[in-house]
Amino acid sequence: MVVYADSSFLVSLLVDDSNSLPARNYLVRNPEPVSFTRFSKLEAQHAIRALVFQKDIALDEMTRALLQFEHDEAEGFFRSLTLDYDAIFEKASQLSHRHALESGVRYLDMLHIASALLANATRFLTFDKRQGKLAKAVGLQVKP
Repeated sequence: MVVYADSSFLVSLLVDDSNSLPARNYLVRNPEPVSFTRFSKLEAQHAIRALVFQKDIALDEMTRALLQFEHDEAEGFFRSLTLDYDAIFEKASQLSHRHALESGVRYLDMLHIASALLANATRFLTFDKRQGKLAKAVGLQVKP
């Protein structure tokens, strides 16, 4: 089973926020590796750094979270997916054409859903309600 995580889920795993407990509980109950793409990893890392700028976390917490991310990936808790980016953009374009008017989903969120579909994911981990609604509409099981 391929389980795809968007950046909102990854950030909540790594930095204490209102979604951290559900994210961590999900992993305790579901030990399969969590997959992500290179851009979702970069987006999550950037979001964690931005939390310092916004003064939501301290620099040492940012450092700990970023190191934890690398450690967890090295230990196999996270798995990086290698996908064809042209295929991702084409799939995201198709999703946008079909769903943008009614979903209100940002393009980066379309890229996450497209990536999950191309990776043959069955489960999609997100805390973004609009993104989750669209992911469910295109056949993904949305958690946590």
